[in-house]
Amino acid sequence: MQKELMTPAAILLGSVVIATGLYLGLQRPAPSSGPPPAGAEAAAASVSAPPAPVDAQPPSQPRPAPAAAPPALPRELYKRVEADAVKALEARRPQFLKQCWEPSARKNPAPPRAKYLFSMTFDESGKEIARGISEVRGMERPDAAQCLRMIPLGIGVPPPGTRVAVEIEMVLP
Repeated sequence: MQKELMTPAAILLGSVVIATGLYLGLQRPAPSSGPPPAGAEAAAASVSAPPAPVDAQPPSQPRPAPAAAPPALPRELYKRVEADAVKALEARRPQFLKQCWEPSARKNPAPPRAKYLFSMTFDESGKEIARGISEVRGMERPDAAQCLRMIPLGIGVPPPGTRVAVEIEMVLP
């Protein structure tokens, strides 16, 4: 085959594969999201069921419940972890200013202040396991925000005993 025809042939072949996958995927009926109607349960019960697998639990034992969403966090616990996280961030303010704010302000003095939203998650022991930093529109400094995002995790709070996610606003400088 000529080199000029290889690219169009590859595009055509890829399109056929994608179209076939979509067609076959859309032919499958959607799973039902609700319980079956009462009549369907009775009909299903009258049909002979296949033998149960050897390792299946007998009907007399309760089956494990599906995993549910974690219980709501007590407000007092959230407020305590939030206050501890604010203290930890304030303790790092000099580092944030020296590493991120000052180089940014030297390049461009406007805006004179920037507001950031820290979304932080702490594990049961109080160790920071996730962090996201968003800028507030109208008060943004993208270079300083990117610098803040590059600072490694390591903030700790007293152990809350459960995973806790908090959001904290911080204005620099």
